[in-house]
Amino acid sequence: MRRKMLKTSLATILLSSIIVVNAAEVFTWRDSKGNNEYSDAPKHLIPANAQKFNVRTHATTSLAPPRQTAAVSASDVDSLAAQQALVNRRIEEQNRQTAEQNKKIQEQNRKNREEACKTSQINRKIAENMRTNQRETLIKRYDEEIRNNCN
Repeated sequence: MRRKMLKTSLATILLSSIIVVNAAEVFTWRDSKGNNEYSDAPKHLIPANAQKFNVRTHATTSLAPPRQTAAVSASDVDSLAAQQALVNRRIEEQNRQTAEQNKKIQEQNRKNREEACKTSQINRKIAENMRTNQRETLIKRYDEEIRNNCN
C-alpha cells in the first residue's frame, strides 16, 4: 500500500512538473476601464501592448518592442527616405528664415544704438552750454548714456 501511494505521489509530481513546464505564456494589460486583462496572446497580437505574467510568482515583466526585420520592402524605405528628406528641407527653410529675421533684428538694434548715441552726444553738448544748477548732474547723466550707447 505504501509503495502504491509513493508511486501515485511520484506520478502526480512528475505530471504536475510537466504541466508547469509546458504551460502557455500568459499576457496581461489594462483595458480602457482600468481593469486587468489576461490572455494567452498579447493585446491585439502586439507584444509591446502587453506584459508577460508569471503565474507562479504573479510577477509581470515588460516585453521588448518587436524588432524590425530586414525584410522591409524597397517602397517603404523609399517612402521613409522621402519623408525624412521632406522634413529636413522644411527644417532647413525654417532655419534660413530664422537667420534672416535675426539679421534684421541685429541691424535694427545697431541703428537704434547709433541714434541713441547721437542723441546722447547732442544732449551732452547742450548740457555743457546750460546755465542752471543741474548742469553737472545733466552732464554726468549724458556721459553715462554715451558710455552705454556709443560702445
